[in-house]
Amino acid sequence: MREKKLEIIEKIKAKGITIDAVAEKIGFDPVILKLYLASDDYPVPSRIIKKIEDALAA
Repeated sequence: MREKKLEIIEKIKAKGITIDAVAEKIGFDPVILKLYLASDDYPVPSRIIKKIEDALAA
């Protein structure tokens, strides 16, 4: 799961957008999303990962 989390963070950075902007796109609280995407071992729910990937693909 940590690898997937790091992959998502890298995709966000590569797109040049902020976590706040991603949170707005997926309709999620930006503070909680920042906590989920912190560089730690805490897992991100798969439904959140799916929403982020869909938002980044658009």
